[in-house]
Formats: sequence, C-alpha cells, structure tokens
Amino acid sequence: MCIFSFLVFLTLLMQHLMLIQALSFTNNTGSYTELSSGTVGYFSPEPSEVTAGTSKSLTKPEEDWSPAEIFLYTADPSTLEEASCPRAYSPTGQTGLLPASFNDPLQPALNAVANAANFLNMIFQASDLRESTVQEDMEWYHGLVRALLEADTLIEQALLTFDADPTAPVPQLVLRATRKPMAKGQTIVLQDLSKDWESLHKPSPAPDDSWFRSFKFPVSGQPATALTKRVLLNDLNTLDTPKWGQGDSYVTSRSGVRWATAPFLDCKEGRFVPSWMLTLSNSFYGLKPDLTPEFRGVIRVDVNIQNLDLNQCANGNSWFADTHQCNRTTMQCVPIPGRGFRLGQYCCRCRVGYYNPEIPPEEPGFVNDSVCYPNMPICLPCWPGCKSCQDGAPCWVQEDWLLRAAVLAMQGVFMLLIFVSMMAAYRHRRNRRIRASGLFLLETILFGSLLLYFPVFILYFRPSTFRCILLRWVRMLGFSIVYGTVTLKMYGVLKVFLSRTAHRVPYMSSLHLLRILGVMLMTVSWFLCAWTVGILQNRDRNIPVFITSSTSDGQGFNLCYLDRWDYMMAVAELLFLCWGSSLWTAVRPVPSAFHEPRYMGIAIHNELLFSSMFHVFR
Repeated sequence: MCIFSFLVFLTLLMQHLMLIQALSFTNNTGSYTELSSGTVGYFSPEPSEVTAGTSKSLTKPEEDWSPAEIFLYTADPSTLEEASCPRAYSPTGQTGLLPASFNDPLQPALNAVANAANFLNMIFQASDLRESTVQEDMEWYHGLVRALLEADTLIEQALLTFDADPTAPVPQLVLRATRKPMAKGQTIVLQDLSKDWESLHKPSPAPDDSWFRSFKFPVSGQPATALTKRVLLNDLNTLDTPKWGQGDSYVTSRSGVRWATAPFLDCKEGRFVPSWMLTLSNSFYGLKPDLTPEFRGVIRVDVNIQNLDLNQCANGNSWFADTHQCNRTTMQCVPIPGRGFRLGQYCCRCRVGYYNPEIPPEEPGFVNDSVCYPNMPICLPCWPGCKSCQDGAPCWVQEDWLLRAAVLAMQGVFMLLIFVSMMAAYRHRRNRRIRASGLFLLETILFGSLLLYFPVFILYFRPSTFRCILLRWVRMLGFSIVYGTVTLKMYGVLKVFLSRTAHRVPYMSSLHLLRILGVMLMTVSWFLCAWTVGILQNRDRNIPVFITSSTSDGQGFNLCYLDRWDYMMAVAELLFLCWGSSLWTAVRPVPSAFHEPRYMGIAIHNELLFSSMFHVFR
C-alpha cells in the first residue's frame, strides 16, 4: 500500500514538472494576443520552433483577399468565381472629393438621401411624440426605406437607423432594404437588423461603422453637418393639426450627404458580388428643449459604381487622382473612357519634345504613340531645339559651317576689292578715264556695291526681327544707289546728245546728278520707314517677321517672312531696270571714247537677268 501511494505521488510529480516545462517553453517562443473580433492569433519568431500539432490548433487559415484586389484592376467577374469571402472587402481609404465622373450619375441618389433626411427632419422636429411612437409608425419607415431603392437603379441597398438615446453606441432601430434579382424581376427584401448591429460591421478589411459614428460622435476637426434653419408657419384655420402656428425646423441639402472613404466589394453567401459599391449617408435630427438640433439617426444607401469611370490621370484631390505611373516629366497620362470602376485604365504617351524609340516614325497617331498600363513607354528627349519629333534625328537643318564660312570669306574678299577700288579711284582721280566718268559718281557706285554685299553677312546669322528689317534696308538702298547712279548717268548722256531741240541742253554735272539721286534715295528711305513701322505693328498683332519653313525631308529652318510689300519691292526693282535698259538702247549709238555706255548697259542687263531668275525661282 505504501509502495502504491509512492508511485501515485511520483506520477503526479512528473506530470507537474512537464506542465511547468510546457508553460516555460510557450513563454519563451511566443506570446498570444486577442484580436478585435474575439479570435485568438499568435506571434512566433520561427514557425519551426513550434510543433506541428500546436501550430494547427492555435492558427486560423490566412484570409486571401487577392481576388478582390485583382478585380479592382481587371473588373473581370471570373476572377471572383472561385474565391470565397468571409466578409465584405474595402481597399485602402481615399481622401478628397469623389471623381468628377461620379457627379452626374450620383445626382439621383444624392437627392434621394437628402430628401429622405429632410422628410425625417420634419417628422421628428414637428412633434416630440414621434420619438415614442416609432413602433406604431413602423410601416411608415418600412415604406421610406423601400422607396429609397426606387429613387435610382444604381441604389442596391438602403438603411435607416433611429436612435433616441444620444449616448448609446448602437442605434435603437436598424432597417435594411436590399435588391434581390429574381426570375420574374427585381425583388426588395426588407430586414430589421436592430439586434444584429455587429453583423453589419465585421473586422477589417470590411467597411466599418463610420457612416453612422461620424454623425453621432463627430471627432474634433471634423466639419459639422450642414443644416439650414427654416421657419414653419401653419394656417390654423385650415389645419386640425398641429396646434401651433409657428415653429422652427432644421433641414439639410445635397451638400450635407457624406460618402465613405473607400468603396467596398460586398460578400453574400460566401461569394463576392462583382460590383463595387459606394456608401452615401446623411443624418436627420430632432429638437432639444432649447430648440437646437439633436441627432436622431442616419439614412444610408449603397450605390453601384461599377460602371462609373475612374480617372487616375485627373489632377486635384479627388479619389485616385494623379495616381498613375507615367513619368511626370517625359510622359502624359491619357485616360481610357468606358472601362468602369477599374484601376490602371490609362495610357502613357510621350510629351511634346520627347519620342518613343520603340514606335516606327512611319506610324504616327494616338494608338501608336501611346502605351497602356501596365506597360510603360520609353520617352527620350528630341534633338536640341526640336519642339516635337518622331525619332532622335535633328528636326532643324544642320548648317554646313565650312561652306557658309567659305561663302562669307568670298564675300569679304569682294568687299575688300571694292574698298581698294574706292581708294585707287580717289588716288588716281586726275586720270582721264576717272575724270570722264566723274569721281563722285564712281565713288557713289562703289559705295552702293559695298551695301549690296552686306545681305550675305546678315544672312550668315540666324534670322531675327532686327536682321530681317536691316536686310531690306541694305538691299534697297544699295540697289537704289548703284543702279540709280548708272541710270542717271545714261539719262544725262541722253539729255545732252539726243535733244531734238535746236538749242543745246545745258551739261548735267556730277553734282546735279547727285542731287537727283538724293531725291530718289529720300523717296526710297521714306518707303522703307513706312514699311518698317508697318512690320513692327504687325509684330504686335502676332504677325511674324520671320517664320519657320521645312525642307522636303521635314527639317526646319528659319527665314525672313516675305509679305506682299517684298513682292512690290521686287516689281519696282525690275521696272526700274527695264527703264534703265530702255535708256541704254537710246544711248547705245552715242560715241564714247571709253565705251562707258556699253559697260553700264552690261551691268543693268546682268542685274535684270539674274534678279528675274532669282525672283522666279524663289
């Protein structure tokens, strides 16, 4: 007997030691925590440290919300067919306004919520007895909740909560009306969930009760409910009730309707409903003894937003605005309309000044130069100076600086020769040939020739307003000086030697011809001044002085703009040269010791030929 008692004692001692060791092992490997839903979770540094049997008994299967997240991007109901759900799913909350594309489709639902809230405002603010006769008037509230579903086809569910106790955490009355598709049409299911308030708000990621709590227990900093005071007057001569002639009431408007911070995907019978829903809610109020508003309940509707477009390219602080993945510097986001409530429905296209090297230049257009999400284009900058391009080739004509420098150097050599000729003519001014031609007239012709060479120097630089104006001045003045002097010399010869009168015409000296040339230059200068004023005025009217043209292969270049006045100048030059040619025809028979008329005729006809060819080809 003593031995048996000793064995029993030894067995109990061993069990006690094993229990202490198990508790010690549990405390060293992990700690338990109680979740908000009342289930037990665990934390373990390494799963291998816990035995398989213990892990299976303490953990619950991990919930998989990936089908709902995928549906947010694809809107394909097949992604939800095989997925099971323990409760509704709501993604990360959004701040700001609803997307602009929601405004028009949600107008009927917003109006319905605001009107229903105002109806209850009038009911509860007109008589305090309404609060104590809720059960007697239950049919009224049943009809009101059902009627909310008929306000708009987008409304899938409507709830009415009533709360007589301002401190109670849950409402006294909760009515819910839900659409249920049937074979013969739509059916409205009405339920009283007053005792099942917790079943409406399951743990995250299901939607919480903020649609109710934000009205009844507003936090600091939250905007107050928009209420407007109304004065109610009753004609007691025609009304049996109420017994008061004047009273106060507080009403709301569509701007007082609030929306949830995120849409949700409803879960029915363990399966997701393939439509994103948005909660809209508004509160209604009774009156305190001091006639100030007192919270009485909330009207809520859940709206189907699956067919409403979501624009991630929009700017501002609306839902999902500016959440695209296009490069803000090189790309432009273009939304794809008609895709419904889906993320990733946009394309990225290269901004002006960038190009996509993966797109052939022969296939321009919206479809080709845009790459839609999830693919991203490669946008490279255009050639420096190009506003837009289809590839990395230069869009501006690349100047051949060696050729331009060679032409400029040649012009400089000829201008130097003219300057040397002016110096030589002055040095040999007593020479018979120079005296016969006239030193002043010869120097004037050489100076005008010097001006005619200046346009090449001006065209060497890139066009500007000043250079384009200076180009006309130098050209017109140089032409007038050179060919005006030559023509006047022939006119003087014709005047002296071909007079039909019996009296000898006085000899026209060089100074006389220079005075006539001065009058011609004053006329030309006056025209150029008027033209310059007109050009500057046109520039103020956004009429360009120089424009951008392009070659046959699309490369651009700047040049001075040719308007109608330029054509008038060209016609005037040709007419003046024709007059000089006619004078040469008249003075050709006149004998000359140094054949001066012949060389003047060659100069005039040379200019007439090449100027005509130049203007025709231009």
